[in-house]
Amino acid sequence: MATDSDVLSSRIFETEITNTGAGNFSSVQRKRGATGNPAPAFPVETLRHWYVTPFGGMSVELEPFQVGINREALETNTSLDPSTDRVRVTVLGRVRRPLVLDRFFEVVPLDERHPEALRRSPMGEAVFPEGDDVFRPRDSPHAGDDVVISSVASQRLGLLDSDAFAEILQELFRNDRNEEQENS
Repeated sequence: MATDSDVLSSRIFETEITNTGAGNFSSVQRKRGATGNPAPAFPVETLRHWYVTPFGGMSVELEPFQVGINREALETNTSLDPSTDRVRVTVLGRVRRPLVLDRFFEVVPLDERHPEALRRSPMGEAVFPEGDDVFRPRDSPHAGDDVVISSVASQRLGLLDSDAFAEILQELFRNDRNEEQENS
């Protein structure tokens, strides 16, 4: 019996990629693969800075709070800059955590330096670190899941890492608490 995620995954695979350059409104420029060597099909940009890709598996080559994607797929199908962008990651169809409680992931371009992880992302699938299910027990993806990768916050707020964001929030809460005491 096919589940909703099986149907969605098969729809993504069957979708014709029409985002090929001139005449569209996406910032993503897709490159055509050489004959006999097709370009990776994923991630697919569904909204500006929102990408959907199948879950490719887990790898010991990645650190906690990293998400790996085939380097060629990143360059071909996304506007993500692994050196600066931090992304929110959720499994399609699951409830998203509030922004203030969420973790941001570092994007790791998978290439020959990560051979085991790269094998899990031949067409641009998302690869997570081994043990991710320990850090995020309810939110960790499983075989057949589609993963949403969002760089919207990173694009809107500039370079964003979890520690800096936590400091900003603490300062805002401190200021709010001080104002409440002054008003009492």
